[in-house]
Order: sequence, then C-alpha cells, then structure tokens
Amino acid sequence: MTDHGFNATQLARATQIVRTYEQRAFPGGGSLLDRDPLYTRALLSALINDLEHYAINHDLNFAEVISSGRATSPRHSADDTGPHKVGDEVRLPLHGDRCGTIVGWTNSRSQAETTFLVEVPGIPNIIAAPAAHLAQAPPFPRTETILGTITYADQAEHAYVSLAARLATAKASDRAAVRRDCDKLIEALSSWTGVPAHQLRNELDPKPPPSAPSGRSRDAAAAARDFPYDLTQGIPPTPEPAPSQPTKQPRPRRGPGQAA
Repeated sequence: MTDHGFNATQLARATQIVRTYEQRAFPGGGSLLDRDPLYTRALLSALINDLEHYAINHDLNFAEVISSGRATSPRHSADDTGPHKVGDEVRLPLHGDRCGTIVGWTNSRSQAETTFLVEVPGIPNIIAAPAAHLAQAPPFPRTETILGTITYADQAEHAYVSLAARLATAKASDRAAVRRDCDKLIEALSSWTGVPAHQLRNELDPKPPPSAPSGRSRDAAAAARDFPYDLTQGIPPTPEPAPSQPTKQPRPRRGPGQAA
C-alpha cells in the first residue's frame, strides 16, 4: 500500500471531521479554517480536549489512543502491537466475515490486551476487535482505472471518492470512462469487503456542502462589506431617537391615602 494513497484518505476524513466539529461548536459562524493558523490550532486543541473527555468517559487510556493514532504516520512505529500493525488488511469473522484496514489500536484501562480499530469501506463506524478476532484478509482484487492500478482497499476507496466527485464536471466524452471506473471500484470493494454495492455508494458518494444559514455572513470579509460604515474612520455617533407620542399613559403612582 502506498503512503500517498493512505495519507490522502486520512486527510480527507480528518478535514471532514474538523469542519463538522467547527459547525457544531460554532453554529452559523463563518469558518476561518485554512486561513487563520491560530484559529485552526485553537479549534484542534478544543477537539482534542473533547476527545480526551470522551475517552475517559468510556474507560480508555487517552495516551495510548494518541499513540495508536501517531502510528499511522511512517515516522512512527507500532511494533508493540503484536502480529498486526496500522495499514494491514484483515478479515473480521465475528462481523459478517467483512474485510477492512487497521487504522489504529488502543488498550482499555481494565484490559492489557490490544484492541485494533478496523475501518471497513461502506461502514460508517470503526470496528474494534482484539487480535484473536482478526484473520488474514484475501488480496484486494487488482483493478485498472484511469487513475492507475488499484491494489488495496483504501486506495480503491480514495480513488472512488475522487472519480465520483469528477463525474459532475467531466466532459461528456470522458464521463462514460469515469462512470465505468466507478462501477469497477464499487464492484471490487463490495466483493472484498462483503458490503452491498448500494451501501458503499451511499456512504462514499460526495455529499453536498452544508448550506449557509440565512441572514448570516459566511466570513469576516463578507461581514465587513455588508457593514454600512467604514470602521477605520471611527464609530459613527448614535442618532438621537425622533420624538414620538407615547402610546400609553404612565399609570399614576398610588399614594398612601389612595384606595388599592
């Protein structure tokens, strides 16, 4: 498996997670991701802090969770995880004999046994399984596409997402070839993972971007353009309210000699 294909899949998934977290943490606000490094760093820090609380609440050692995540990088090693490592393709006999790719590992506070985290294309949740519940997966069907030869499941997943996104803008002369490769990738993924083709398409097809909230500017630049004054010239004085007749006479205060 090439590091490029694996990292591209991880980056796409991480980007979606961070943007979803931002929308939940700051609903309706404009996004500064990829434009303000300090903002992005603060957002990631908040996300990691929330994830640590989640791990503690579920009796997980957060330090080991971080270690398993770092093991996905070629710079780090996961040699202490036993016979399996991040990136291995495995079969899950207790989960419908489906096949997937190991994307991490962790240990619970109450158990010393390593639990491997397996991603199965078309399945939205990560499957956790100990080494004893994993088996060797069959080789992924070799699939020729316009993007090159696909030999691993995570490559196929990333290639399908890229080609499916290209369908909307492809020329009529190229659309048939792109659609044909999409069909081949879905067929290969379905036969290897054991996940039905329609479920794979529903999970992997591009999702429309969230619509902007009505009446809210999407970013600071748009908000500045909409503001009716130039703030560099100072804050304009507040206009005095125009005199108007009261619509209701104030109720006279009762004195001690008045009846209630």
